[in-house]
Amino acid sequence: MQFLIGRAIFRQFNYCLSRNFSLKSIKNSQMSQQVSAAAAENANFFLNDSSTSGKALCFGFQQLATQCQEVAPLLDKIKREAPKFDLDVDTPGNGYRSFVIIFEALFKRCSSLCDLVKSQRSQVVFNLYKYSYIQDLKSWNEMIVSLNTFLEHLNTLLEWNEKDRVRCLFPSETHSSQELLDKARTIESYSFYGRHAAFQYCSSIESVLKGLLTIMAGYSDYYFSTSPHLWRVAKSLFMSTQYTLDAEHRARRIVHASQYATVDFCKSFWFLAESDLMKKVPDRICPAIRVNQLILIPPEPLQIDSTKCKPVNIPAPSAHGPIAPIQVRLLSAKGRPGMPGQNDYSEATVSDSLIIHCHGGGFVAQSSSSHETYLRHWAVALDVPILSIDYSLAPEYPFPRQLQEILFVYAWIQRNPSVAGTTAKKIIFAGDSAGANLMLGMTLWASDMNLRLPDGIFLAYVPLLVQFEPSPSRLLCLLDPLLPFGFMMRCLSAYAGQPDILPSHSGGRYSEADGRVKEIVDQINTTTSQESTESKTKHNTVIDPEQLDRLMAHSPADELDLFRVSSNPLMSPFLASDSALKKMPPISLLTIELDPCLDDSVEFAKRCRRLGCDIRLDILPGLPHGFLNFALLSREAKEGSKLCVKRIRELFKKCSDAAL
Repeated sequence: MQFLIGRAIFRQFNYCLSRNFSLKSIKNSQMSQQVSAAAAENANFFLNDSSTSGKALCFGFQQLATQCQEVAPLLDKIKREAPKFDLDVDTPGNGYRSFVIIFEALFKRCSSLCDLVKSQRSQVVFNLYKYSYIQDLKSWNEMIVSLNTFLEHLNTLLEWNEKDRVRCLFPSETHSSQELLDKARTIESYSFYGRHAAFQYCSSIESVLKGLLTIMAGYSDYYFSTSPHLWRVAKSLFMSTQYTLDAEHRARRIVHASQYATVDFCKSFWFLAESDLMKKVPDRICPAIRVNQLILIPPEPLQIDSTKCKPVNIPAPSAHGPIAPIQVRLLSAKGRPGMPGQNDYSEATVSDSLIIHCHGGGFVAQSSSSHETYLRHWAVALDVPILSIDYSLAPEYPFPRQLQEILFVYAWIQRNPSVAGTTAKKIIFAGDSAGANLMLGMTLWASDMNLRLPDGIFLAYVPLLVQFEPSPSRLLCLLDPLLPFGFMMRCLSAYAGQPDILPSHSGGRYSEADGRVKEIVDQINTTTSQESTESKTKHNTVIDPEQLDRLMAHSPADELDLFRVSSNPLMSPFLASDSALKKMPPISLLTIELDPCLDDSVEFAKRCRRLGCDIRLDILPGLPHGFLNFALLSREAKEGSKLCVKRIRELFKKCSDAAL
């Protein structure tokens, strides 16, 4: 009787659904309608199947059909409003569009699943795949539920914009991240790290990211275990196999590790790229280069001329620790006079150009070595020496130690350009992620000190706000496989070094007070290492790996209780004053559609254009934050690296044209 009642209810549901399709409401996206129709058709087929698997398939497809209909109106609204937040018609991209793209990718996968089941459901072989299809349906349905919650948050952001009468991806200061994320307690993150993790990226990247998630989950067993080393290794390898077979278990481990582990876990995992085995990869796979030399710069005070022809003293970096030599890596496709070991035999003449590079790694990990995979390609393609700086890492050395070291290297190379086989007539700054933030922050500092500025700046997927502003793209970190929300907050807190200090909201966002870089520099130079040690975030510690599986995921809003940083333009260049930005050299920004930092670049580019600055923005599809490190594994990532080379070459050309 219950089965007959359920059948009658479903027939009524199917009739209403068909009637809705016949109306073809303009509020529903075409793809969601197609998926809903295909799901309803499959559900109707399995309605007469009284087996456990048949009922599960019928229920799963019913859910899918219903949810596709439910998300359509709000998704359609977001899709209509999204173009209004683009930089221009030639550069489509912002956080609103990112979620539309994610839904489109999800609908394509769901449509393929519906078609696959329809083509096999009458065949005998279908019984072999029933369980897999049931799990697929469960995963997609859970994901749609979570993504629907994101749509509600995006709608809230749109309402804030309408209420405040602004057209900005970052809402006014009357609204906070806490206000938005307090509503995020219903977001279920597990599905984004499980069976269909990384589905939103191109296929070559998807497989890479799934592999990394499995490695991260397996590594957590090693990291948190207190057993002897060999046993930890063996268990980690065994559990990695388990996580490969059980994606849901992997998802729980990743979500809990990102929420409850300290920044030390992030550092330790990312430093796997620094292992002896990984260091051999560039030599075997990347293009051969003539010079790949580590150089230690002595920490001796320097003096260079300012743009006003007055000498400026550059002290050795000393914030948060003892004075120490600074390590840099010189990469060059050809040997040039003056380079280490190249005086007796040089393939080329002295270059008039130089790239100064800073690597990414969340301010807490990685080095020039782990970024050789693309730097070697750049050195060959551009035929320009590259000086990559191994700056000190947080949390041991928080802000501003990194900026002090980069400034010191910049002053040193101007005094000693021959060491890099260059005259340094043309200098381009380049960096990705955290390194990009540092390069722009250092340029602002150099400008305030009236030092020579670089002739151009290339920034890849740069975080321009070391704060969690409630922008659409920042919500992406709640489902990002490489930059989970917890990891991002821990890294930013480690770099800020002062998580217990509330941000200042006095005055306008772009007030001249925020732009008085000199006063800020004087302030940060007096910061002591003791203050940094006392303010380190002590987030929930994990006693053993199994404990991670027993924990309950907490709200993203809880993370913000531990995250308080000052509004400092050297830390968050987005907050620099108008007068400071007007002094900047040409800037080329490259970011990606699904980057949590996307809105930083879009709004920064808008602001710079309003000020008349020379700025360019590229937004690439299908790639994750940090894609340059995957250039050897993905054709799309390699093409992205080639675009970086093209943009850097254009910056050098602008410099040459300006000199004529």
